[in-house]
Amino acid sequence: MALTLAGCAGNQVVETQQGSQSNSLLQQAQAASAQQQFYTAAELYTQLANASQPPLQHQYLISAVDHYLKAGDLTNANELINSLLNRIEALTAHNKLQLAHALLEQGKADDANYLLMSLDESHLSHHQRIDLHTLSSSAFFQAGNLIESARERILLNTLLIQPDEKLNNQTKILDTLSLLSQQALDFLRPSADDNMAGWIDLATILKKQAVFDPRSRVITDWKQQHPSHTANDEFIATIANQSRIDFNAPNKVGVFLPTKGGFSQAANSIKKGITASSYAMANRWPINVKFYDTSSTPIETLYEQAINDGINVIIGPLDKANTARIAAINNLSIPVIALNKNGNHHSDNFYKFSLSPEEDVTQVLSLAWLKGHEKALILTPQSRSGERLARHFSTIWQQLGGEILGVQTYALKQADYSIPIKNLLQLDDSISRFRQLRQRLNLSIKFEERRRHDADFIFLLAAPREGRLIKPQLRFHRAAKVPVYSTSKIYQGELNTVANRDLDSVFFCDMAWLIEPKNNADDGLNSALELWPNARGIHRRLMAFGYDAHQLIPHLNRLKSSDFARLRGKTGILSINQNGLVNRQLSCGQFKRGAIASLGLAPHLERALNMLPTLSTEQPVNENTSPL
Repeated sequence: MALTLAGCAGNQVVETQQGSQSNSLLQQAQAASAQQQFYTAAELYTQLANASQPPLQHQYLISAVDHYLKAGDLTNANELINSLLNRIEALTAHNKLQLAHALLEQGKADDANYLLMSLDESHLSHHQRIDLHTLSSSAFFQAGNLIESARERILLNTLLIQPDEKLNNQTKILDTLSLLSQQALDFLRPSADDNMAGWIDLATILKKQAVFDPRSRVITDWKQQHPSHTANDEFIATIANQSRIDFNAPNKVGVFLPTKGGFSQAANSIKKGITASSYAMANRWPINVKFYDTSSTPIETLYEQAINDGINVIIGPLDKANTARIAAINNLSIPVIALNKNGNHHSDNFYKFSLSPEEDVTQVLSLAWLKGHEKALILTPQSRSGERLARHFSTIWQQLGGEILGVQTYALKQADYSIPIKNLLQLDDSISRFRQLRQRLNLSIKFEERRRHDADFIFLLAAPREGRLIKPQLRFHRAAKVPVYSTSKIYQGELNTVANRDLDSVFFCDMAWLIEPKNNADDGLNSALELWPNARGIHRRLMAFGYDAHQLIPHLNRLKSSDFARLRGKTGILSINQNGLVNRQLSCGQFKRGAIASLGLAPHLERALNMLPTLSTEQPVNENTSPL
């Protein structure tokens, strides 16, 4: 979320009354803020608000919210936010813009949009209109609504005057639309106005052209079809030049994977995906891939061998032990895209890419948070991974400001999960109260079990088998109306409407390629699946993983150099942070009648994503686990 809103920073109260500088309380608050004593500053601004009248009171409250958030006091921040939202009609336009910014910092995109939609644009100043559409675009982007995010940037484009700001915004319009599937663009095109249609057509050209050439026939036709379009000037030449710079394909690629041992089958599926990608890009990037066996040679020796062979970039290794060992090599001279997360390396050439279940959990909880849920119950298997992921969910959920009401584990490979479900829903408490009442009154009383009613949703960690058993039993125990969220693990990756009917209404997030297979078709990967028809379930995901690892290579510099840069991959929409960590934005769906109803992209909550590196271990882990 690239917010350059100088007028909405909210760090200090705008001087709205003459002589406010002489107010000692205000001076104390500003001094505390300057010294990063954020909680003290928030308390002082709250005192100022209590002693003031609107609109100055609201201004102080928003400053208090900002400082409570910086202090990590989500309880007080949320309490003030809710009080401000309850008096929305009394807020000034400046108040609303500032509060919307705070809400986006909290990951509350829907509340921010509600606030922004209450503004009458005709009454705003030019600068405020710029802020409005910038915030609205960010809110839609955060909520995973790329189409509306692009629309807001198109409206913003008419307001920007500075050439560099206009060019930056136009680039983001095209980047945002390019993240949509071609099927989505084709569906959107007939109902679009002339301006939007021009951008859609340009995004389509960018997707289909191996090399973006401004002198090509398709660009000439586009210019004739859209002669007065805002992009029909130097922007075309700019993006053509930028696309040549951004696509930096090395000559030789080395792949470190095992051919023997516990990870050999997973490695074989990843290898198929890499091979499929290399053939899919052959018209733009000559195939030159060499595979090295990590199961027979030390990783340090393989690295030196790859350097001597003239390899320009390495994909792998796969297991945690070898990932830590290659991360420990000093002065990595070529980029290494490790297919797991373990250890830390300060080299700009070290990247970490995995199908991390923690990432799945983070995006599912982001979906639940965006839907307004706050109080969660967790049902997780009795396993090390189950407990680890439940702890990960709990930590981030509480840091966002949510509440964990209860955690219950269950034994795997069971048929009856009534006991852990009853414990989670506190049905035994209901039975105990009934027995006490019957004993006291000495009467025959009609009894009906009552579950707890304080939870907003249940976070369920389960494989397909357990999920198909647990979900109907939740319904049996009167929890049918409690929303259930899960990770991609609950879906096998293949449509089975008969078996999946037992999962109806469960929300989950997964690869867009699996959520919407028709809208994310890819000739290269689909051809690979035809060659290897036995690649099912987890191996489909691993093939997509290998495919994306290879697709990332020409875009490494572009993705790492910009917070906004994205690449539409098979495993998700990919981005790279400054530490070389590859993040995936998944798509979400809900089981309905055994089929999957797409909900679009998972929310992109910066606050939740920023918590990932601090929660994942940066010290080498001896346990050898796969990237899943």
